[in-house]
Amino acid sequence: MSDSPRPKGLNTSVGTSSPAREVDVYAGRPAQGHSGNLTGNRRILKDTAADIFNRMQQWKVYQDQGSVVISNIFNLRMDMPNVKFPDELSSLVSELKKLGEKMLYIVEGLQAKLKNLIAVAALEKDNTTPLFISWTTEHFCKIIKIVLKAYQKEQKLHQSLLLRIADSMDPDVLLFYLSCWTFQPYLDHSIEKQLHCMIKETRHV
Repeated sequence: MSDSPRPKGLNTSVGTSSPAREVDVYAGRPAQGHSGNLTGNRRILKDTAADIFNRMQQWKVYQDQGSVVISNIFNLRMDMPNVKFPDELSSLVSELKKLGEKMLYIVEGLQAKLKNLIAVAALEKDNTTPLFISWTTEHFCKIIKIVLKAYQKEQKLHQSLLLRIADSMDPDVLLFYLSCWTFQPYLDHSIEKQLHCMIKETRHV
């Protein structure tokens, strides 16, 4: 690796992603042209959209926590460059693995939600009337498939990093792993935009 100057320590007190915020499943306005409480497929879609959005907000929390843990591992390696397995390393790696498991659980939950929506779309197959503003159920499925694919790729990257971080003693390599974890190359701005469009479509905001 290069011999460029390395920082003596990383700031671990600040999160890296945009602030997470949840939406209330029961909040928002009724579907366009409908008043009162929603029922049937509209209720399913509205609740599912809120749940998916909230799961992605929880991902942000775990993502930021993971960045802090990797930063702490980096700082530990800088403080003890010649010790392969410092005492504190085991607990930090264990914490990172637990975060990885929670993020996998989020992706699996998203898969289950998509499966349910595909079933709803089958029931709405011959109905071209939007259930809310302009999206058909089929379009909901299309967008969620795009979101799911991006998070699946990102989760696989995170898992790959988990397997490498514990064994790396090179601070430059650890900085590279931290950058990969922090900047999430598969979750670009378009994915965030799709999620916000989804909760606007279901009139949560």
